[in-house]
Amino acid sequence: MREKKLYNLTNDELFEIIGDISSLFHRVLSIENTIILTDTEKILGYFLGSEVVNKQPNLIGKPIPTSGNIPITLKTGDIKTSIIPKELYGVAFKSTTIPILDREDDIIGTISLALSLKSQTTLQNTIETISSSAEQLSDTTEELASSASFLSDNVSDVLDQTLDILKLIEEANQILDFVNSVAKNSRLLGLNAAIQAARAGESGKGFAVVAEEIRKMAENSAKSVVETKALISTINTKVNYLMKKVEALNDVSHTQAAATQEITATIQNFAVDTQTLKTISEVI
Repeated sequence: MREKKLYNLTNDELFEIIGDISSLFHRVLSIENTIILTDTEKILGYFLGSEVVNKQPNLIGKPIPTSGNIPITLKTGDIKTSIIPKELYGVAFKSTTIPILDREDDIIGTISLALSLKSQTTLQNTIETISSSAEQLSDTTEELASSASFLSDNVSDVLDQTLDILKLIEEANQILDFVNSVAKNSRLLGLNAAIQAARAGESGKGFAVVAEEIRKMAENSAKSVVETKALISTINTKVNYLMKKVEALNDVSHTQAAATQEITATIQNFAVDTQTLKTISEVI
């Protein structure tokens, strides 16, 4: 019964009811909005948002615009949506125009709802800023990851070189042990030669001089071996200390590289989420 009564309304009564509903809707809608009601020729009523710059004090009775959603909807009967730029009314709007039909489904007017895009624009600008910052951070993190990988490779190389040095030190110790053995044998030979020279008497004096030189050379060699071994021992201690530090640095560089990769992955996921949020903001 209610629908039948509505169909019995005149066009003027129908426009009046739509106007009352539009006024209520304009007040209760939380987002900044503008509503315009028209027949096929002129503006019947309007409710402007508080941020709209009204260039005409009174629009009622004014001819409908020759461009935009309203004339297209009046002509085609289609619901038309478009973006009204900020330059026209001081704030950007997303406007949707719907045809009003009579009981014979003839177009008798339109109602347009324009919702402010100020919050959406602010959100999109914020998303753009975040996205740009995330991109810069991603680039920086990738550079850091590359540096960490380079550091890790170089530390590993230094560690390998340090191990090679330790092997060389071990080989040097073996050579010194051999030299020390030769020195001991030479000293014994020199001592035996001196004994034999003493037994030979006058004829063994020349041989005694040679024997003494051999003995001195053996003693000097043994002394040099001891000193060199002490030096190598010190070097060995230093190298072992260095190797422990390099191993610790190697562990840190590996950890840093792994952490950087995780950060990069997180930033990439964040970039995807930001793009999704941007897409949603464009739909709102």
